[in-house]
Amino acid sequence: MERLSHAVLAKLSGLSGPKLDEFATVWQTLPVEERRRASRALRDMAEENIEFEFGSVFSLILSDEDSEVRSSAIEGLWEDDRSSTADRLIALANADPAVTVRADAIAALGRFVQRVALGELSNRVSERIRSAILRLVDDEHPLPVRRRAIEAVGYLGDSDAIAICRRAYASTDAGTRASAIRAIGRTCDPIWIDIIIRELGSDDPEMRFEAAQAAGEIEDSRALPALLAAVRDEDPEVRLAVIAALGAIGGQEARQTLQSVARGKDPALVEAATAALGELDVVGDPVGLRVHDINPN
Repeated sequence: MERLSHAVLAKLSGLSGPKLDEFATVWQTLPVEERRRASRALRDMAEENIEFEFGSVFSLILSDEDSEVRSSAIEGLWEDDRSSTADRLIALANADPAVTVRADAIAALGRFVQRVALGELSNRVSERIRSAILRLVDDEHPLPVRRRAIEAVGYLGDSDAIAICRRAYASTDAGTRASAIRAIGRTCDPIWIDIIIRELGSDDPEMRFEAAQAAGEIEDSRALPALLAAVRDEDPEVRLAVIAALGAIGGQEARQTLQSVARGKDPALVEAATAALGELDVVGDPVGLRVHDINPN
């Protein structure tokens, strides 16, 4: 096989049958650094161009002996919704020798957990995924594994998810608390709004970032005052998350604030605010009004 340049990698799109077998044979002979470079390039190419279909290749290299290659393969399978892929992710999440790979596998399982919550999978597959995720929040597992599992559980939004979120939020570990806020956002449940508002004022920028994202997912207008106050947060990632949340929640004040930011000089903030304003228009809020702006009296 030729050196795995971009042009050569592009030819791997849609690979199957004997050609895939040939690729597998050659792949095993490549030095680890070459496999790492190629797997990262395939992942990036698939993300940037939807016409590339490397699913069969990613599935193959998911068994690579190198953990970095396995992680790239997991990320490359981000749109693969086959139950067989969920099973392989569960296996990696449970037993891969690299903690980073286990954590990446659980993060990828999150989209399957979301589909479980939406009732899009069979009862048998749903139960298998649900049971696996709930087991992985136990203290016996490494912290990065538990954190990703906590975050994925949020999609379930049921009594188990609520209990896990509450327990994680009560943790003395800052990272676990941040994961709890991410999970809380994924529940899309307004019962958490007081916690989100409180964490928007946290001293920890990671907590403020997660709280802003959670506010955008829950879309509760009660978070607007805290979000409006956080538009000029000292942390750039927090500011971007706040802007996105304002676009998700909407309302006249949110629109006016986003318009002001869009007229600013910071390119990243201008781009984010413009996108958020576009989100307001897409969801049918052409004049900056949402249901919460309308006084029924």
